Amino acid sequence: MVEAAISLPIVILTVMLLVRMFTFYLEILDTGICEHMKALEYIRSYRGAVGKTYINSREVLLLRGGILKKTVSKRIDVRAYMFNEDLMVRASEVFGG
Repeated sequence: MVEAAISLPIVILTVMLLVRMFTFYLEILDTGICEHMKALEYIRSYRGAVGKTYINSREVLLLRGGILKKTVSKRIDVRAYMFNEDLMVRASEVFGG
């Protein structure tokens, strides 16, 4: 009984940490997919100048506060390059390209 009283809390905490790490990984994946979809939607609706860069970043936090002095997080940077193909075609017709 003494062994169980010592080892069982450690086992439970380890399992809880592993589950939280797995959900953190899934949050990173989900955030990356959502940001990628936002960038694609922005590119599809873009009608501005010939070229522009879409830049966005989000941060996913593993732990907020607690006993850790540092915040454990993952920063996701999204960069997409947008081109207005209509203007590019028109420019090539004007310049004879």
